[in-house]
Amino acid sequence: MRRLSMAALIMVSLLLTLSRNAALMPVYAQPLPEETRKLLEKSLSIVEIDREIDRIGSLKTTTETEIRQTENRLAQQEIAIAAQREKAGKVLRSYYVGQRDFVLAALLNANSLPQLLRTWEIMDLILQSDRTTMNEYAAQYAKLKDGYKRLQQDKNELAAVESNLKQQRERLLALQDELNKALAASGDEAHIRQLMAEMQAYWNNIGLYEVNRHFRELAEAMKALPEWIQQHPETMETSGFKTKLTITDTQLNDFLRSRSDEFKQFAIRFEKDRMSLEGDNGNLQIRIIGHYSLENEPENAILFHVDSLNFNGLELPDTTRADLQRNFDLGFYPQKLIKFVKAQSVSLEEGRLIVQLKLG
Repeated sequence: MRRLSMAALIMVSLLLTLSRNAALMPVYAQPLPEETRKLLEKSLSIVEIDREIDRIGSLKTTTETEIRQTENRLAQQEIAIAAQREKAGKVLRSYYVGQRDFVLAALLNANSLPQLLRTWEIMDLILQSDRTTMNEYAAQYAKLKDGYKRLQQDKNELAAVESNLKQQRERLLALQDELNKALAASGDEAHIRQLMAEMQAYWNNIGLYEVNRHFRELAEAMKALPEWIQQHPETMETSGFKTKLTITDTQLNDFLRSRSDEFKQFAIRFEKDRMSLEGDNGNLQIRIIGHYSLENEPENAILFHVDSLNFNGLELPDTTRADLQRNFDLGFYPQKLIKFVKAQSVSLEEGRLIVQLKLG
């Protein structure tokens, strides 16, 4: 009887362990009917747009605080500059009505060299004081003017933030309404909502962290890419003042895998006008598709743009892609490779990334 009880306890313990492990597995990562996949995709988009609304709301609050602080600071500067303006006005009036003429007359009527030097010293002190007064006023006025310019920029930014916030809220409501109607017509609403809850929990607790972690590692690797290129001169072909940098996707994959074992589960591929990165560690599948562009402001750079981001078969919205681009820089900066070069063009071909560089 005791043996049966012990066996029952072991069986219950095993079942509990299996159920816990099953809860961690992303059920929705398995092949699903197309309509169900689309509904899960919309559900994930709602989660991400809602996260973007939180981010914009926080930015709005920060910007409003900065505007209030700037307005208070400008009010204090206006009080200080009013007194400085009066001093500057007195200096200008003194020259305008000839109140400084007596010094010049004294200088011209000096009867001896010592008297001339003393008069000159007095005149120099007066002029220095006048210059200091005018310079202080000019500096404070410029500071006040810059403050108002910054205030206007903050207000313009706030207006853009509020407009974006409104658009995202409208987008969220429309998508939520669309999803609710599709669920009601699906005939299996309860089951699909359960899948949605599991998928959202997996994304919030694991998926988002993993995607950010991989982007962070990629960004760190890109910082080290110029050093790797210097160690592989065969990637550069120089002719006169021009240099062509060619990196194959095989070379880039080897470089990434040399930095982290995590990249052994992922592969980059260069194709015509686009780059793709795909990986699968068993529970999490990621596919990133993007392109490079040449930018000259604020500095010469080859920047990577995420055009598509797929997580466990579900396409993530543009808000997620934009957030990743804000937080993680996957760009390449030629002047970190050679100080006096600039990128002239960038192109993607089958298996190759080509950057044309020029001295100057």
